Amino acid sequence: MQPAAAPVSASIPAHVPPERVLRFDFRNDPEIARDPWAYLAKMNDLPDIFFSPDLGGYWVVTRYDLIGEVFSNHEMFTAKSLAIPKIENPMILIPNNFDPPEHTKYRRIFAQALFSPRALATLEDDARRYTRGLFDEFPRGQCEFVHDYAYKLPIDVFFTLMGFDHSRRDEAIGWIHDIFRGSTLEDTWRGFERSNAFVSAWLDEQLANPEANQGRMFKALFSSTVDGRALTREELHSMTMMLFSGGLDTVTSQMTHIMQFLAESPEHRTALVENQDAIPAAVEEFLRRFGISHIGRMAAKDFEYHGVTFKAGDPVMASTPISGLDARMFPEPLNVDFNRGGRKGVKHLGFGAGVHLCPGAYFARTLIRIMLEELLPRMQNLRIKSGEAVLNQPGATMMLKALPLEWDS
Repeated sequence: MQPAAAPVSASIPAHVPPERVLRFDFRNDPEIARDPWAYLAKMNDLPDIFFSPDLGGYWVVTRYDLIGEVFSNHEMFTAKSLAIPKIENPMILIPNNFDPPEHTKYRRIFAQALFSPRALATLEDDARRYTRGLFDEFPRGQCEFVHDYAYKLPIDVFFTLMGFDHSRRDEAIGWIHDIFRGSTLEDTWRGFERSNAFVSAWLDEQLANPEANQGRMFKALFSSTVDGRALTREELHSMTMMLFSGGLDTVTSQMTHIMQFLAESPEHRTALVENQDAIPAAVEEFLRRFGISHIGRMAAKDFEYHGVTFKAGDPVMASTPISGLDARMFPEPLNVDFNRGGRKGVKHLGFGAGVHLCPGAYFARTLIRIMLEELLPRMQNLRIKSGEAVLNQPGATMMLKALPLEWDS
């Protein structure tokens, strides 16, 4: 992480002072691929806010409390642009691309209908059933965890809740990979286009015969209203795309880092196997320690913020892994401490903050908890497969390319 060199200075806006310019390419930097956590922990030694000329140029916020403000203060940091590199005329995803008050009425549908106890009544049973089924498919005493489990479980559960065709699961994995781990804007847009085509065709089929779809989340979406009227096809399409692209990859990514850690830390693994009541608090510590999302915002207007001049349209990154490794908020941030924060667990920004707090947090927490409850007791002496390398894959969310595991069976 070095001051920007001369060849990239042409992309630095006039309002950015030279002392604020540092290189940070979270999609392509080989240091992140080698050891993302050690690399991101170095942010503790950098300015609270700096400007990276990479990926089209964007501001990076490095402190927990300021990242929380970026998430929460929509009057300064609008959610109308969520991608870095910035996408001009992005696909509108409801409600994430809206600010209050428009955001509020749609978010209510997510919080009170799509992720309601009624819509998610089968979530835990579905997650356990799919987890046990996937485990039974593993070769005896081993698996490649990323592709054999972490990619599949969230999509299997989500496809069931929405009534999607499970035969399209592997295609969907490819689209989501492009959206979140594409190294170029073209990669990202290709993923959006292909998933959009799938969702559009599926939605037309559902609207032609909605009674045929038994997915609980779909039924909640289809029966929802806004401003006293039924949702339009465009709204249904945008909200489905939000569900499709917004949460599946993040859960997958989170799972890969958690399982790598547990495979390398028998002490922590044993603590959870012997006391499953400790798992909910452990999940919160894992979400803090292994934050995975680099989330975009955009300056809504010209303003001064903590001594920095922002201009309308400036891309801004609020990163959950950077927030979770802020040593001012979390002493010895690289250590995993299941007692950090007490019985309820540590407070973190893994699901954002403010009005954009992720309404799917319960979905994510449940899948991670079920993973720990079901897999760890079945994986005695869990470890990284001998002689195999574990490679990180940078992107809008950070995950592992592969995680070869073995255990005593």
